[in-house]
Amino acid sequence: MGSVTTLPWWAGYLLYAGALTALGACTSLRNLEPPEVVLIGIQPLESTLLEQRFQVDLRIYNPNNRDIDIDGVDFELDINGKRLARGAGAESLLLPRLGEARTSVVVSTSLVSVATQLMTMNQTRSLSYRIKGRLHLGSGLGATLPFKKSGEIGEPRSRGL
Repeated sequence: MGSVTTLPWWAGYLLYAGALTALGACTSLRNLEPPEVVLIGIQPLESTLLEQRFQVDLRIYNPNNRDIDIDGVDFELDINGKRLARGAGAESLLLPRLGEARTSVVVSTSLVSVATQLMTMNQTRSLSYRIKGRLHLGSGLGATLPFKKSGEIGEPRSRGL
């Protein structure tokens, strides 16, 4: 039969300290208020016969009194109640405490989805949007913060003199 290998006495302390650190990180995440993610722009990029690509610009507001290290975002974007695109980006950014940051994500969608959205735009002067997703935290623990935001994108208002 094989012999049993024992670990040094200090290995147990290292495991215990690691477990406490992980538990502390999870506890501090529970105290975070989810950041607000706002759609600030959609810009068309190159397209092919079957695919249209867009750059989606987001502004992320941090209501917490501590910096948040973000290393990615994934989301679904609906326009007028219909899915336009799903996107993900791995840009790292530091979201300052009680501050904001911007990020851009390139998304792809089918030309059928774009055509459906264009027909809807001909019938209305404003567009409603809903963005729902997760901010991936740079903690190394695979933690995420969910977000959801709805709003209106209207025509630019003309300014009177």
